[in-house]
Amino acid sequence: MELIKLKAILESLILVTEEPFTLGTMTLILENDAVTKADLETALEEIKKKYDEDDSFGFYLAEVAGGYQFRTKPFTSEYIQRLNIPKPSKLSQQSLETLAIIAYRQPIVRSEIEELRGVDSGGVLKTLLERNLVKIIGKRDEPGNPLIYATTSKFLELFNLTSLKDLPTLRDYEELERDHYKGAATPEEEQKPILEEISAAPFEQKWSTEDDTMLNDLTDSMKKLRRLEKDIFPKPVEQLVAVPNPETSATGEEDAGTPTEDTGESH
Repeated sequence: MELIKLKAILESLILVTEEPFTLGTMTLILENDAVTKADLETALEEIKKKYDEDDSFGFYLAEVAGGYQFRTKPFTSEYIQRLNIPKPSKLSQQSLETLAIIAYRQPIVRSEIEELRGVDSGGVLKTLLERNLVKIIGKRDEPGNPLIYATTSKFLELFNLTSLKDLPTLRDYEELERDHYKGAATPEEEQKPILEEISAAPFEQKWSTEDDTMLNDLTDSMKKLRRLEKDIFPKPVEQLVAVPNPETSATGEEDAGTPTEDTGESH
């Protein structure tokens, strides 16, 4: 099949598919057309390049959740919002914390989640299951047979991740925080919102008090997530071993081995 035709077919398939379109599904659909995996990869790469480099297109081809999906470019978001499309309900802070624990520690059971959070997580887990962000993958072979939880492909799609390997590490968060608060001289200055460290001139006409509140909430969430990460990935505690002083040990042995002289005198 000619490459031009193959690209057109792939664009159509990706466009009409609600979920990310995987390479495996493409192979099955085109198995009778003598299309190889290498042909598909070449076509997809050219499609990505085509939409990425040309700003006359309002969308691009994203690789998420193990598949491909067309997504709108960031500069069009302001105009899309004018459509007044109903926004999905946001996840609460409790849901985000639970989701982070499951993402980094999966497979995991409810008792382990609650041990890290310190509170009951039944209601939060129910919400995440209903939102199809986590799933039950089985039962653990232990007393009570607790359910085992893991994240779904919907989770990867929502957070624009190709796989779980793309999850940011604790080091990534620490480096990001250092970049944001680089040069802060005191703990108070380190708490300043990111907005204070960049030029606000481009936002003067449209920045509002609500935006300040949202930014502060985001900063607080990052701090909480960083503390949560430290709980999930605790640093190993170094064991200190006391090493005796050779000179002291030798002296002690001599003193211990020398009996007290009995003069035979009585008082």
